[in-house]
Amino acid sequence: MRTAPLLFVLALAHAASAQIVQQPEMRGPALTQAGVRSQERLKEGQRLMADDKFAEAAAVFGEAIALDPLLMMAHYGLGTARMALKEYPAAIAAFQAARDAFQKRAAQSENKRIDNERARAERIQVLKQKILNSPPTTPFEAAQVQDWQAEVAALEASQDSSQRASQPPPGLSLALGSAYFRTGQLADAEREYRAAIEAQPKLGEPRSNLAVVLLITGHPAEAKEQLKLAKKNGFKPPAGLEADLEAALAKAPTKTP
Repeated sequence: MRTAPLLFVLALAHAASAQIVQQPEMRGPALTQAGVRSQERLKEGQRLMADDKFAEAAAVFGEAIALDPLLMMAHYGLGTARMALKEYPAAIAAFQAARDAFQKRAAQSENKRIDNERARAERIQVLKQKILNSPPTTPFEAAQVQDWQAEVAALEASQDSSQRASQPPPGLSLALGSAYFRTGQLADAEREYRAAIEAQPKLGEPRSNLAVVLLITGHPAEAKEQLKLAKKNGFKPPAGLEADLEAALAKAPTKTP
């Protein structure tokens, strides 16, 4: 079995996954000065990664994290830098920190949404009470009631449209799976690839990488099915993988009825 080429392919797949992880848009407070600086350091780290200056990028991502510990993309950037430096255990820690940051930021965003909805409902109730208790007797009072009614209608029609993402981006699970794979933790890699697939079934990369894991762990039939689905979703299979799968299937014991 051509294991070495497949390992190389997984590294390429992970590099591509960096382009499909984005910080979800979540409603929160305006950026502080530290938040602005952390964003600046994040962009600098990404620029250094593009120039293949991985050690320098890792240091800059660390600066961004120190300024804003919940900046998911800084943790993710640090993980990609560690992967490029072949510091795989450190990459796992960084990607796990990215997931933790996502979950904490998502919880903050949800709490803010709930607070906003509570305030909106309270304001509607106050206005309705004013309208009920203030029958107009003058043109001015009638205009005031109309203003209150218009505000109630606007509040009732409004909804909090902020994105409430409960699951981390699939690219993060894909990246973490590749880091686990590099350290030989195949069960953990399989779990992360399946998580990425569950989050985005039409994403081909995690299916292809999962096929590699399944092939190594002795499940060629399922590996072939995953690779078939990866190709169906437009992902080009790594060179040699299909041949390895067919060879493994040919050697697999035949089930008798």
